[in-house]
Amino acid sequence: MAPSPSSNHQDIVLAIASYLRFYVKNTGLGKAYVAPLDVELSYGNIVQPDVFVLLNEHLDQDIGSRIVGAPDLVVEVASPSTARHDLSEKLQAYAAAGVPEYWVVTPDAHVVEMLVLDRGMYRSLGLFIADDVLPSQVLPGLPVTVEQFFM
Repeated sequence: MAPSPSSNHQDIVLAIASYLRFYVKNTGLGKAYVAPLDVELSYGNIVQPDVFVLLNEHLDQDIGSRIVGAPDLVVEVASPSTARHDLSEKLQAYAAAGVPEYWVVTPDAHVVEMLVLDRGMYRSLGLFIADDVLPSQVLPGLPVTVEQFFM
């Protein structure tokens, strides 16, 4: 069994999930979820993203015991032991499943890399830090700065 995440990792996951949940709930766009919850990207390909969002048009993917299909937005908070996996195997799995937007959060550097799906492959919109507002394409107008995740 893998060791549990650090308290810092969980603080960041909770902050991100809180902001996303508040935004999607108050705008009526959909629902935000937090691990542990299985996401079956395809038959036999199951992941547990740290945080993810389903927009209203995909809420039928929530069958109670798991999510079946690609979320609209996935957030992974990388730790030294998971960073390589988050940027290789998970990145490929999310792209193959059609996840439109993928954020990789690096806690030590207080950085969020935002990736968007473009013709089946992820393209980086850049590295965002401090008071940068995240330019989400899935959640346009999301009023959150990177530093709010690390307070």
